[in-house]
Amino acid sequence: MKKTLALVLAAVMLLALLAGCAKSAATSSAAPSSSAVASAPAASASASASASASASGSGTGGELPTVTFVHGYYHDESEWPAAAQMREIYQAFADQHKDEFNFVIQADESGAEGIYNTALNDISGGSFYDIADFGGWNIVPVASAAGLILDLKPYLDEDADFKAGVGVCYDQNLTDGKIYSVREQIEGVGFWYNEALFRQAGAKTPDEWQTWADFDDAVAKLAGAGITPFGLNAGWPTNILTAAYFQRSEASRAFYQQGSSVASFDDPSFRDTMSFIQKSALQQIDAANFGPGGDDDEQYRTDFFDGKTAMLFNGVWDAGGSVDCKAGAENIKPANFPTDEAGKRASLMSGGTGFVVSSKLSDAQTKACIEFIKYMTSEEVANKIISLGIGMAPSTKVDYQTLEDSVDAPEAKLLVQACKLCMDADYQALGLGNEFGDFEGEIQSKYAGLKDGSKTVDDVVKDLDAVIAAN
Repeated sequence: MKKTLALVLAAVMLLALLAGCAKSAATSSAAPSSSAVASAPAASASASASASASASGSGTGGELPTVTFVHGYYHDESEWPAAAQMREIYQAFADQHKDEFNFVIQADESGAEGIYNTALNDISGGSFYDIADFGGWNIVPVASAAGLILDLKPYLDEDADFKAGVGVCYDQNLTDGKIYSVREQIEGVGFWYNEALFRQAGAKTPDEWQTWADFDDAVAKLAGAGITPFGLNAGWPTNILTAAYFQRSEASRAFYQQGSSVASFDDPSFRDTMSFIQKSALQQIDAANFGPGGDDDEQYRTDFFDGKTAMLFNGVWDAGGSVDCKAGAENIKPANFPTDEAGKRASLMSGGTGFVVSSKLSDAQTKACIEFIKYMTSEEVANKIISLGIGMAPSTKVDYQTLEDSVDAPEAKLLVQACKLCMDADYQALGLGNEFGDFEGEIQSKYAGLKDGSKTVDDVVKDLDAVIAAN
């Protein structure tokens, strides 16, 4: 991964140099009026086009400054209601500030990945979006190395409410004293359980667990009662369990935090984690409950909401799966993970790359971008994001009890409860992919072998250390 990043940076710097040598005068177009602000899906927008609009709307000559915001919520409401809800939130901001600046909203139909790829291309020419939401795609290393994006830390440090609004993103995205990106949503992950199945098996429910030993005991009782404890696959749900078990002790947390910079996987914390995944998870379920992995393998979710399994390792957003489910919505409960410190709990909370602002804007344009990020991380918007079931906000100012009392739908209450558990956890860690980068795929490629016994923990350690040596 380090080698790949180095090559990318080198290529970017070379292309930037060549572009600088051949640079010609930029053209500009007339700035759109406030009535031209768009929230409907639009074609893929390049950063260079955004920069052109900015140049014409920088606030000179009495014109209102113009800022173009590019995002990936292009989906029709019937396809994904959250996308339409997010566009409404964006539009409300544009309307509120129409007398101060033109806030142009562009939905990119290539999504967050397309926005990321466009930015990579445009960085080579020395340009960048005015402001864009990268939806977790980490453009920061390349864009910051090119000197094209704004350090948000000074703005956060001078405004306590703003800092509280970005919450967990502040520390997670702090690198070398700078913060280049924050998000209005985070990936909040605990897990879900079917209370009725636990009661049927005579097992302690997850809210009663003190340590991981209680997890093992519950799995044994569930299996003994003929109940499949959980479904997994060679990907996402097993990665969640892996990351969660790493939070069990001070030593294992320290290893985990090395992430992609780890020098060797030959470590007791890693070995113990892989042994747990093999013996306490993968080998506790039969082949029918272990899918191949991949984005299309959703059987582990289907089985849980059909009442066929007792636990589901997935994020807070899966509260929506409880609606009209065969398992009975009244039986679906959220939980966070135990540790080996009695009574201490852990959750996975990943912000990652979200809003990124160009460093080449005028003061007026920069102010507009900062105002937008403040709005998107405000308590008002945080409450909307949670109560609408869109996801979890990073804010440390959300009053979860008041929010739970203010929503009526059972699934909305479940989502609020799940978010609160994540935020209240004693230990909050990044997800496996956020922490280990490309090694996430290497680790998950070993799950099938650990399950069928064709690989030992020693084999996994040797294979992963070979990957390190090759890079």
